[in-house]
Amino acid sequence: MWQQLMAEVRDQQALFDVAVREWVAGYALKQGTIHCGKGCHACCSLAVNCTFTEAQAVSAGPADRHATALAQHAAAIRAAAFSSSDFPSFLRARRALGDCPFLDNDGACGVYGRRPFSCRSLLATRESHWCGADFSTLSREEKRAFMESLDQTVVAFPMHYVKATQELGQEFEERSAGRMIETFGFSLYGNLPALVFLEREHRLSEAVAKGRDAVQELVERAGYGHPFLVSFLP
Repeated sequence: MWQQLMAEVRDQQALFDVAVREWVAGYALKQGTIHCGKGCHACCSLAVNCTFTEAQAVSAGPADRHATALAQHAAAIRAAAFSSSDFPSFLRARRALGDCPFLDNDGACGVYGRRPFSCRSLLATRESHWCGADFSTLSREEKRAFMESLDQTVVAFPMHYVKATQELGQEFEERSAGRMIETFGFSLYGNLPALVFLEREHRLSEAVAKGRDAVQELVERAGYGHPFLVSFLP
């Protein structure tokens, strides 16, 4: 069953990539520039959420070289979730942890072909250093200049990421979640490293087949029972 669901999500990712390439080509015709490329990884310090099927696809793909980094990162992000008073605090704590555990030493994504829709949809219309900028440290004038430089017909204002691809990514995420609900009666959504770790170390997919209560028990026992890390849909 999982093989079928993962094959479906990979097919959907391929379709999504085609749509993104077409959008980028059209944007280029309008003299627009997307500042994303291999090794450009400032955005890889952001929290990444996805459906469990997408996390499953990543779990089946990463090489053993990521296992140690994943375990360390998963433990750190679990601590960050339980020590954060609200979601913005958690996002700041997540960023302080550094880069995604699936990055290779050259800064390239080690699971690029299987990365989730939330990663695929994040296209920067400004230079990469803005993806890692701490806006709380900028002056009022710097913030105003940045926002005035953005094309509000294209970006998800006040950020510099393309709105259309993010909305499309959300649609594809919902399809993935819907297929899991059709199959198991519920879907899981959450932090990518946490979900991959739970699959690799605790075989979360086997608990899913036993039902929602079994999943809840496993997640709590593993210490990841926090809505910032794992949540149920519906």
